[in-house]
Amino acid sequence: MSPSALESARAEGPKTSRLFGYPLHGTYAPFLHNTITRLANVPRTYYKMESTDMDGFLAYVRSEECCGSAVTMPHKVAICQHLDDLTEDGRNIGACNTVIIRKGPNGERQLVGHNTDSVGVRESLLRADDSHVKSGKVRPGAVLGAGGACRAAVYALDQWLNCSPIYVVNRDDAEVEQFISDFKKNATEKFNPKLVHVKTVEEAEKLEAPAYIVSAVPAFPPTTPEEKQARAVSECLFNKPEKGVILEMCYHPDIWTPLAQIAQDAGWKVVTGEQAMIWQGIEQQLLWLGCDEADLPIQEILDTVAKQVASDKQTGSEPPFE
Repeated sequence: MSPSALESARAEGPKTSRLFGYPLHGTYAPFLHNTITRLANVPRTYYKMESTDMDGFLAYVRSEECCGSAVTMPHKVAICQHLDDLTEDGRNIGACNTVIIRKGPNGERQLVGHNTDSVGVRESLLRADDSHVKSGKVRPGAVLGAGGACRAAVYALDQWLNCSPIYVVNRDDAEVEQFISDFKKNATEKFNPKLVHVKTVEEAEKLEAPAYIVSAVPAFPPTTPEEKQARAVSECLFNKPEKGVILEMCYHPDIWTPLAQIAQDAGWKVVTGEQAMIWQGIEQQLLWLGCDEADLPIQEILDTVAKQVASDKQTGSEPPFE
């Protein structure tokens, strides 16, 4: 069935998808997606839509030109109320980065919101070290930050990575309380993560070491008292005797961040953020193309994008379009 999905996509002729967000400086999404469709020999092109015009974006995704689209900040939460339906993942996470086009009972276009950021977290961590999951044991996880990316990280840690409870470390206490409140409000029988707000080093010292950490905070040095305290709590987790794997989601302007170095020096295995970006984008294309992972040259995609990102970081070049 899968090869026919690619054949059907080719037969549809030229289609487009867009990344809706603002600002979009430094994104590798067009290069990633245009690399995938080029290697799959499918006539689809991915563009940036650097905008806050929700009505304009919705008009685009409802047009026949669109084969599916991506959504990034600041629209990941706001887009949900404008769509016809949400997948279970999109509903549980409370944020969507992917719009899938489906046909309704009368052939009408239906816009379905989904979240592949969680898959990016899962795949990048498991491919770095899956020993914790294979052990069958449950250990804590942690997220550094409390934004949209951390929502997806909590879902991945809880649903796929055998992590409970999940520590939340962030400079803004009110943001964390809202973050935890949103999960409680949307809890289901299948997804009801146990979240623990870790505010101080004293609290962190009493906790069991996490198996996986996902960091989704900007790569700026901490300057305010709140930022310094959050960093100190993070370092306390790193310095526990039992080590794990950290995914450092931030890869702009540099792939290797000061936090990545601190974690590595403490004995942690570090996964850099372009890996999560690549895997969530591959998952988007699998959904839009209707094919399986085996139908795409995954290793060539990974190598091509990782090589381009590394080269651009060395030269200071902007991400290419394709």
